[in-house]
Amino acid sequence: MFEPSDSPRIFGSALGVDFAQSLVDGLTARGQNMTPEDWARTEIYVNTTRMQRRIREVFDAGPARLLPRIKLVTDLANDPVSLIVPPAIAPLRRRFELLQFVSKLLEQEPDLAPRAALYDLSDSLAKLMDEMQGEGVSPETIASLDVSDQSGHWQRALKFLNIITPFFGATNDTPDKEARQRLVIETLSQRWAETPPTHPIIVAGSTGSRGATAMFMQAVAKLPQGAIVLPGYDFDLPDPVWQAMDDEMTAEDHPQFRFRRLMDLMEFGPNDVKSWCDLQPIHPARNKLVSLSLRPAPVTSQWLEEGPKLGDLSAATEGLTLVEAVSPRAEAETIALRLRQAVQDGITAALISPDRMLTRQVTAALDRWDIKPDDSAGVPLQLSPPGRMLRHVADMLGKPLTGEMLLVLLKHPLCNSTDSERGPHLRHSRELEIYLRRNGPPFPTPDTLRDWASRAEGRDEWANWLSETVFGYADPLTIPLSDHLQTHLRLAEKLCAGPSGTDAGELWKEAAGREARKTCDTIAENADFAGEMDTKDYAALFGAILSEGVVRERDKGHPQILIWGTLEARVQGVDLTILGGMNDGVWPEAPAPDPWLNRVMRAKAGLLLPERRIGLSAHDYQQAIAGKEVWITRAKRSSDAETVPSRWVNRLTNLLRGLPEQNGVVALDAMLERGRNWADMAAQLSSADHRNDPAPRPSPCPPVDARPKQLSVTQIKTLIRDPFAIYARKVLRLDPLDPLAPTADAPLRGTIVHEVLEKFIAGGFAPDDREALMQIANECFLEHCPWPTIRAQWIARMEKSADPFLADEVKRQALSDQRVIEKNGEIVVPNVGVKLTCLADRIDITPDGQALIYDYKTGVVPSEKQQENFDKQLLLEAAMVERGAFNDLGQKPVQAATFIGVNTTMKNSNAPLEKNPPDQVWAELETLFENWQRVDRGYTARIALFSKTDYSPYDHLSRFGEWDTSDDPKPEVLT
Repeated sequence: MFEPSDSPRIFGSALGVDFAQSLVDGLTARGQNMTPEDWARTEIYVNTTRMQRRIREVFDAGPARLLPRIKLVTDLANDPVSLIVPPAIAPLRRRFELLQFVSKLLEQEPDLAPRAALYDLSDSLAKLMDEMQGEGVSPETIASLDVSDQSGHWQRALKFLNIITPFFGATNDTPDKEARQRLVIETLSQRWAETPPTHPIIVAGSTGSRGATAMFMQAVAKLPQGAIVLPGYDFDLPDPVWQAMDDEMTAEDHPQFRFRRLMDLMEFGPNDVKSWCDLQPIHPARNKLVSLSLRPAPVTSQWLEEGPKLGDLSAATEGLTLVEAVSPRAEAETIALRLRQAVQDGITAALISPDRMLTRQVTAALDRWDIKPDDSAGVPLQLSPPGRMLRHVADMLGKPLTGEMLLVLLKHPLCNSTDSERGPHLRHSRELEIYLRRNGPPFPTPDTLRDWASRAEGRDEWANWLSETVFGYADPLTIPLSDHLQTHLRLAEKLCAGPSGTDAGELWKEAAGREARKTCDTIAENADFAGEMDTKDYAALFGAILSEGVVRERDKGHPQILIWGTLEARVQGVDLTILGGMNDGVWPEAPAPDPWLNRVMRAKAGLLLPERRIGLSAHDYQQAIAGKEVWITRAKRSSDAETVPSRWVNRLTNLLRGLPEQNGVVALDAMLERGRNWADMAAQLSSADHRNDPAPRPSPCPPVDARPKQLSVTQIKTLIRDPFAIYARKVLRLDPLDPLAPTADAPLRGTIVHEVLEKFIAGGFAPDDREALMQIANECFLEHCPWPTIRAQWIARMEKSADPFLADEVKRQALSDQRVIEKNGEIVVPNVGVKLTCLADRIDITPDGQALIYDYKTGVVPSEKQQENFDKQLLLEAAMVERGAFNDLGQKPVQAATFIGVNTTMKNSNAPLEKNPPDQVWAELETLFENWQRVDRGYTARIALFSKTDYSPYDHLSRFGEWDTSDDPKPEVLT
């Protein structure tokens, strides 16, 4: 295929050329005289599976021939090149081995890192090992670094880095994949130096950015029939610029720096790189413009010298569109609209972006037209149905089962997926949810399910299955990983099988299920190397491993609409290329923080710099923007702040603005105008044709017969402040849905404190018996507050409140000799027929027959002014007592009524009975009820809430937000 040569055969494929097509064309041109056997012996090494498939597609287009062997460079790690090189171990096994060392280190020194980061630390160490082995850096090199200015951090990091030292060196008979790949390459290089193969071996599409790959390219270039084909080589870059890129600390982020590094390694110059084939770039003028815009920072002054030589920039930017959307959503919708047009036009389009949120938004927007793109990244396994199910099951292990956790499992689409009809299962789940919201304890038990099942027919079988399946896993265990996994999968399969199933239902089916099964099998195969761990560590480990999996369904995507990662930009071969998310921090991505080595230390050790990824991204960008038709899209604002354009977009636009004589400004305006047109169309497509007027402030006027016939004294406050809430609850009979997971909130604490004080007073203890009070408090909090930490805090608050309460209680009991606890009272208000009810916390009777009314408040105690105008609870209770509303108590004159504060302030508040005597209060109540008997009196929403920010459980029903408290209510008579 190649003529003999004393120098390395280095070829380049120009920017904007379909690399796969150019590779095949070059092979065809050079192999015209090759026999079929020669073609079959030819080896081609590429760096991505998509490139491998693309090259085969070009070959499949004809003419018919025996194909060369197209391999991945990474497959060298699995090459059985020699028995001397032992096979590579599974990456997960190495992480498990490191995990045991890290776990022991954290047990000895827990302040080094939290145990929740156990697997993440092991994974990070494994990745550092891979990089060191790939670049040929030994642990001794790392340990000998000069760290005099950062010894504190280094000493902590060194304790972790010492863990990986035993896995290096000749004594290691279990090499990692990266280590074995380097060993294979070294073995091949030595063998080829002695007996070089005579058939063509070509490395195509790789930049040699990794040390082992660069070593392999060096070995291939020395072969008699070896050649290197560089992707996206910039033939327009002048020699002085190539020569200036000699310092990786300053030039690493340039798109062509990888090739300059290869020049140094393989001893060739820019002029030694020949064009691989005769295919010409689609837009050579655009390539020159972009090349100039990407010059390294020290030589950007060349813009002034070379810019005027670019000619008319309107021609260079032809087919180039710049979209600056107002938001990420607008960007996604604009991209989706253009992709929809590509389908209509019958062309192939690719969205290239590292922003997975953007690609998911575009996918969702395309669903409007029933278009599912071919996404090379697939769906994260942890977000797939099997992945979510497995994560939910792992999260419930080792902790008490909550109602929320139980219903998350039951409502998952894979739960009880054996039955084709899941209707009964979903009905039972919904009915159980209502039961748990109304009656359920925070942590359901088998007795809870049996009680629920006994309330209706047809529930027993389902309840028994659930009881036998989900209980018995609350205790945290420290057992081998294999046992954790076995328990985990057994529980998941039982849930998915359902009451009548014998297998795992739909859990392991479809692509996502098969991928989940594969991941679990990999964990099982290597579990013996992880040792023992507790349940919490297992759940964190399983979630971390699952997050690395991806579900790909290559054949389900639309063949014309592709979503690629940035690495796949070099594949080319599409009619429309959209570079999405072109903002700084997104493309290029911000370098991930390195917990072990900083930038300078990496450079000294010979490891890869963070700027390497920026440089690779820049090279991907330079290749992608050279396509036939290219869109550059970005959002001017993210969800919380303005964004900064990608540095490459900034360079391009600044260069265009600086060349007005070459129509640079006109060209840039045209790019932006084309983008605005599409953005406007997308915005119009997403805007409603008709917008309904906002809802007015409601004030419904139901018929008098439908109005409430019974109210409690505490609801009078609501009737005054927010009548709409009374309308919703009493007329529409809509009660707020109880929370699924009971929380340790103020109402619960108030309920418990009320019970404590009720039992203390009813028990006949001495009014200053602190021991009895706290004994009752401990028992009540233990019974009703299942959260140990909150319970301890609340008991401590009760301890603090006990002495002031008991001191006041001595005085209170000195005034009376009879006490009535939790007494129900009711009375019908004459003329209107509305019954007023009350549950009095406590009524004491003095020796002369007068009543003392007390109400316990664990929250804010109402002030005297608030009681006069809004919170009339005690005033109404006093009026009810004087009218004999409480059975067995009779009519009693009220001496006083007091709110007893059982809170941090321990402040009491007397009802203003002198200013508002019971007869006056009763007359005001009659007037209030009479007014509510008028047909035109509406239940206005939020009429007098204490604060504008106060929450009403019926705000959504009144559509608060479409109106505010400054709007006049709109009475609506309902008939």
